[in-house]
Amino acid sequence: MDIVGLIAFLSLIVQIITLSIVISGYIMKRRLKFREHGTLMLVAVIMQFFSFLLIMGPAFFIIIANGFAQRPILLSTVTLFHAGLGGVSLAAGIWIAGSWHLQTSIIKCIQKRHIMRYLIVTWILALILGITLYMLTYII
Repeated sequence: MDIVGLIAFLSLIVQIITLSIVISGYIMKRRLKFREHGTLMLVAVIMQFFSFLLIMGPAFFIIIANGFAQRPILLSTVTLFHAGLGGVSLAAGIWIAGSWHLQTSIIKCIQKRHIMRYLIVTWILALILGITLYMLTYII
């Protein structure tokens, strides 16, 4: 396995761990344990940030440097949508988790619940596209 493949595999492992944290956070929300929910979501956002900074970002730049335009159109399209949705999810997650931890009350955070619903859908779509990209590149 080459270095990019190893990076992609590590990213996949981190994403599976992050997904388990997000699911645990959702369970906390359903049990009305909003502080625990917020803390778990903050952990997930921090993991996503470092995953992007240390794994996904460098891998994306390696792909660009190695001739992104010469890749098959399906891989290029999936890559661009994955990166776009992932970037939006990461930025929105940082904003929501960061603003929540700067508050003493959870009321302002609860007011953002509609944004959070869109955010989780966006993140799951980015995750599905990332898994698809991994499978297209390394499995199929």
